[in-house]
Amino acid sequence: MLEKIFSVILCIISAIIIYSANNFDMSYIGDSGLGPDFFPKIVGFILIILSIFLFFSKDKTIQENKNIRYTLATIFIFAIYIFIIGKLGYLISTVLFSFSIMSLFKKNSILLKIIYSILFPLGLYLLFTYIFKVSLPTGIFI
Repeated sequence: MLEKIFSVILCIISAIIIYSANNFDMSYIGDSGLGPDFFPKIVGFILIILSIFLFFSKDKTIQENKNIRYTLATIFIFAIYIFIIGKLGYLISTVLFSFSIMSLFKKNSILLKIIYSILFPLGLYLLFTYIFKVSLPTGIFI
């Protein structure tokens, strides 16, 4: 029953996202192709499709309290990430975030976690900064 309520709420949020994306000011864009409303509309339509699947899926009970602990820990880590990204900047805070999430879910060696949590955010930083020319949040260091 909870899944059905959540899917209806998710569908309403998706409709709000799509409606809000239609109201974006695109007068400064011109006819250059994809505008700022493209990505939110895609996310909104994907959320609607997934919420429909969730609504019609069979009810499943939560099997373990372990899943709830992982979910709450992820939400807590993400909240800390949102709080520190403005102070430490994208690169440092994302390295810390990805290391924390990998430590929570993966049982690999600590060296692999460090390497992955440095290379992935660094790759994204270089991609967005130098190829897409999008500035990411800066903080104390970068």
